[in-house]
Amino acid sequence: MVFCITKGLEERLHDKGEKEMATGTKEALASALRQMMTVKPIDKVTVKDIVEICGVNRQTFYYHFDDVDDLLEWVFEQDSDRVFPREVVYDRWMEDMMGYFDYLETNSGFTLNVYNSNSRLYMLRYLRSRMESCIRSFAEIASEGKNIDRQDFEFVVEFYANCAIGFISQWMDMGMQLPKEFTRERILRVMDQSVENILGRFTSPRYKPAN
Repeated sequence: MVFCITKGLEERLHDKGEKEMATGTKEALASALRQMMTVKPIDKVTVKDIVEICGVNRQTFYYHFDDVDDLLEWVFEQDSDRVFPREVVYDRWMEDMMGYFDYLETNSGFTLNVYNSNSRLYMLRYLRSRMESCIRSFAEIASEGKNIDRQDFEFVVEFYANCAIGFISQWMDMGMQLPKEFTRERILRVMDQSVENILGRFTSPRYKPAN
């Protein structure tokens, strides 16, 4: 019995060690990708570039990732899990939503490189998916006690997610240089109480446009 328990513990420790080693290798490859993206467009970065920086062979790279795009997606997922909230806290939703803009601006060299590449659509879809989840979690709280048809609810969530991504696209098209009237304070003022007000218009009885 003691032998079995010890053997099982050893196996778990071995598995944990392998996972940590794999994560370390992935992080090293991700760091090499970021380094290359400071001197090359992402579309021009090759597996050869990355493995030469890491000092590993191509087989090691392909053990973890299918190609450079697969590595890029892993980088985005890791950054998102670390930086972006999956849910928005009701009392601080504006700060949580602004976290997306802060991340994009702080990592502007990296994000603009991706945005101006063939991976633009992937990045925008990924950001939209994460933002939609956050907006939905906030809207669920804002709609408590309201009789809102689910299709109407989802329409409002998608409307705001699309607005946010549209604004981000315009911002990145301009190299993240906004006109002076587009201040953070004005953006937050427009958003404040906006979701609640729109959801209220869809509370049954159904909203009827004014004549």
